[in-house]
Amino acid sequence: MTGAPVAGSTPHFSGAASWGVIALMTGIVVLQPTGCAIEPDTAKTDDWLDTEAAPSLLKSLGADVISPTLVRFDAALSNLDAAVSGWDGTTSAQGDAVDLAFAEAMLVWEELELMQVGPAASSLTSPIGEDLRDEVYSWPSVNPCRVDQVSVEGGWESASFFENNLVDAYGLDALEYMLYAGADNACPNQIDINADGSWDALGADGVAVRRAGLARAIVARVQTTNGALIQAWDPAGDDLGGQLALGTDGPLGSEAAGINAVYRGLFYLESVTKDEKLAHPLGLVDCAAETCAEDVELPFSQLSTAAVAANLRGFRLVFTGGEGVGLDDLLDELGHGDLSVSLLEDVDHAIVLADALSMPIDAALVDDLDALVALHEAVREITDALKGDLATVLSLDIPDEAAGDND
Repeated sequence: MTGAPVAGSTPHFSGAASWGVIALMTGIVVLQPTGCAIEPDTAKTDDWLDTEAAPSLLKSLGADVISPTLVRFDAALSNLDAAVSGWDGTTSAQGDAVDLAFAEAMLVWEELELMQVGPAASSLTSPIGEDLRDEVYSWPSVNPCRVDQVSVEGGWESASFFENNLVDAYGLDALEYMLYAGADNACPNQIDINADGSWDALGADGVAVRRAGLARAIVARVQTTNGALIQAWDPAGDDLGGQLALGTDGPLGSEAAGINAVYRGLFYLESVTKDEKLAHPLGLVDCAAETCAEDVELPFSQLSTAAVAANLRGFRLVFTGGEGVGLDDLLDELGHGDLSVSLLEDVDHAIVLADALSMPIDAALVDDLDALVALHEAVREITDALKGDLATVLSLDIPDEAAGDND
């Protein structure tokens, strides 16, 4: 663990919005290191698993990082559940309480986005992944029209509702849309709810009541999913962190695989935060226009900038191990404390920039472009070190999807 938490970590609310708030390489260097200079004779480290920090890091990941963050998320979900349970979709004062509770829960989850290890991870990339992250929040896979269809169809009380629908019809992304959407729906005219008049037949109040009912069901579903994650990581429960620390006797078969799983989780900052949340709206990645403001994250709640700040805080928490052992301690033990210090300085700088950008990303594209570009550059400094020096020093496996990213 290195360094103190960054000042200004408390979200600032403005109305209903909130601000502030991996070529594989297992010994072959395929990227030019960036950041701290690493001498060629010390660049590759084959014996890092002999350090005391490696197994301690994996155990600490559960006990000091993921488990307490999941518990914070659970508490925020309880507040959100209480808010939506008394909301009929039409009362302004109740709606304000729901908005604030949603923002609180959403921004804790944005920290957990950097902790996609174990059951939260994709089953396509991890042998112990269960895709639970998508059950909670599937962005950028979103489908507001399907959410509107479900709102009209009903059926969320059924035990099979969630199994019969894709993840883009529920979760925090669907909840955000319902809480902030207006009286209109997001479907084209030829889609059933418009073509057959069933949307109009509900009327504005009827739609609001349906959305409130679906919102309650979604919150309950997220609470159940988070409960499974809490059980998996709880040191007094399944203790996945302790299991990973067993190395060859653990679920991934080695400490190296465990550390690489943590490393892959951190690449969310590269492939999602940097590329999809910042570079894409800026028109730098997969955008055919000058900018792609219409694809920003959390557009209805206007939490896109606060989400980036929360992602950075989640990265910092994993890297330092919170109050326990982190990658910074492993680097220190290997004699590369300078890399740790440099990377954390870059993280703290990016957090300061994100907190200072007091508007959502789509608005910043128009009103504060220089600050948004600076934030993207600051995040890229971190991810360059993540793919360069950190991978080199620890002989870590860069995920295939990130190996060729040069933006």
